[in-house]
Amino acid sequence: MDNRFLDKFDIRLKRHFIENENISSKEISDNLNTLEDQSDNMEEIIIEDNENDAAE
Repeated sequence: MDNRFLDKFDIRLKRHFIENENISSKEISDNLNTLEDQSDNMEEIIIEDNENDAAE
């Protein structure tokens, strides 16, 4: 894989980058401060458990 396409702020890779000193805590903090609040865009999803309904 070409490492140029890895996002160093990807939550799945962040711990690896911190442990190997590829990213600092300040860089992470600065990145988090630039993120916009997207909570107005969320939608509630209700998942029904049909297996329990059939057993009753």
